[in-house]
Amino acid sequence: MELLILILVLGGFITLYILTMKLNEKVAVPESCKAAYLEAQSCESCGSKGDKETKGSCGFSNTLEFLKEVKL
Repeated sequence: MELLILILVLGGFITLYILTMKLNEKVAVPESCKAAYLEAQSCESCGSKGDKETKGSCGFSNTLEFLKEVKL
């Protein structure tokens, strides 16, 4: 009986997650946040954009080098 309850609760969480993701896809980015959204989409500080050096993975040393150059 406990296993059935666990499966139902887990299934409920998964269904809720999928439903939330589907509803979130339908919402457009507000005009007041569009600049920040576009800036976040073009962020290259992680190195996960797939350049030749990192081959799509986020390299810690490459990220540190990038942050040293930017000097936030």
